[in-house]
Amino acid sequence: MAQNRNWILLRGLARGIGHWGSFVDKMKTKFPNDKIELIDLPGNGTRYNEKSPLKISEYVKDLRGRSEFVKNGEAFNILSVSLGAMVTVEWMREFPHEVKKSYLFCTSSSAHSPFYHRFYPMNFFRASKLLAASNNEALWEKTILEMVTNSHERREAEMLSLMAFTKNNPMNMENVFRQLLAASKYKFPKEAPGEIHLFGSHGDRLVSPQCTLRIGEKWGLKPTMHPWAGHDIPIDDPHWILEHLL
Repeated sequence: MAQNRNWILLRGLARGIGHWGSFVDKMKTKFPNDKIELIDLPGNGTRYNEKSPLKISEYVKDLRGRSEFVKNGEAFNILSVSLGAMVTVEWMREFPHEVKKSYLFCTSSSAHSPFYHRFYPMNFFRASKLLAASNNEALWEKTILEMVTNSHERREAEMLSLMAFTKNNPMNMENVFRQLLAASKYKFPKEAPGEIHLFGSHGDRLVSPQCTLRIGEKWGLKPTMHPWAGHDIPIDDPHWILEHLL
């Protein structure tokens, strides 16, 4: 088992560090000697009062300025989901010496997949509910979790803590649209910018699993696919992820 690793964990669209749920504690228990850095993307979570950039490269610039690993000149791994994975790819492209390896979950690229695979059209109606839910943490979390998780049991187990985080760190819808715009424009490089482990799920109802498979095909990588989890695998099946970090 690998020990004494440095990790940066990055969440995706409209999700903050509190939306990892119990995953982080489980990771710390599984790997007690590893160091974990949680950083919110600008506009998300604890940084909800900030304006989200419109370019993925600007997220990289921001996060590098906040990472203690970067400040101390220490290399690290990145575990990231969706939009966070796009930021990770750009980070590795710009600063390959900083990131030892990355674990990318349920992400997509405009260079490899059509828009209707990157966000299933059937979710537009559900997503429209969020326009009226920015001050209603219960409706906000219920709506999002119904789109990104498949396990009712896991959803219920995490719901209260996620709602509490959202209540204290409400999402600004302008930032949601700014992040969507940044994601829609971002294209992955033609070749993998370093050591990358790709993960997706055949049960993803938000983003087509074909997006992950296409990236793997273009980069010559074989993605590891979860059989049933939703887009938010850290919530649906955290133990499955941890077993793949050994």
